[in-house]
Amino acid sequence: MKKGKMKKLLAMVLSLVMLMSFAACGEGDSEKEKDKDNDSAEAFASDNADMSNDGKSTIDKNVQVGDYITFGSYEQDNDISNGKEPVEWLVLDVKDGKALVISKYALDCKQYNTDYVDVTWETCSLRKWLNNEFINTAFSANEKEKISVVTVSADKNPSYSTNPGNATQDKVFLLSITEAYKYFSSDHSRECKPTDYAVANGAYVEDYGSYSGNCWWWLRSPGDIQTFATFVRYVGQVNENGDGIIIRNGAVRPAMWITIG
Repeated sequence: MKKGKMKKLLAMVLSLVMLMSFAACGEGDSEKEKDKDNDSAEAFASDNADMSNDGKSTIDKNVQVGDYITFGSYEQDNDISNGKEPVEWLVLDVKDGKALVISKYALDCKQYNTDYVDVTWETCSLRKWLNNEFINTAFSANEKEKISVVTVSADKNPSYSTNPGNATQDKVFLLSITEAYKYFSSDHSRECKPTDYAVANGAYVEDYGSYSGNCWWWLRSPGDIQTFATFVRYVGQVNENGDGIIIRNGAVRPAMWITIG
């Protein structure tokens, strides 16, 4: 073979090798770019997941009485390994850009007061627990900003002359007898079931007939004597006589006013 042809052949081989090398490099860069894009997508998804669970709950401004909303989180299935569960709330009233809500289920079990002494809603240990341990456990800082501090009236027991104490300024509270009648139209609508967590903490659970699974839940009004507090029975009736404030199997349905929209 002549030298000229040999040089041309070598040049063609070298060119082909270079082209294949560039193609391989380009493919590698492409894969790197894909990996980079995938990493970015995963990071974006992760960031969005964090944003969706950062406690900045927003309640639809069109919410109506009778609706259920989700707001905050609290242990409910009694399995702490899977974290807290979102809390469902029943809307009782809507006014001035706020909604009055009460938990759909009884969330915990507490004494109305830890000591057997004359007591009112103003001085009871359950009020302190709701506005300290409970609110700090169930809501993020952003959610707590949406919960209004309201004047909680010292409603009298309509059947007895016991002292209801003074009105309080609270974020979280219990309904009074008056409000239990006002916001629920029937005994059936006042029936309530406890969460597994509330049961584990001692909440009474009825095991008879159509009321099976129901609990009784505290109201804030005083009973017929100053060491009794009123409650809603497992059949949904309001018990105006009440029972001892230190009883340990009473369930708790928190109520509060929250900003909507």
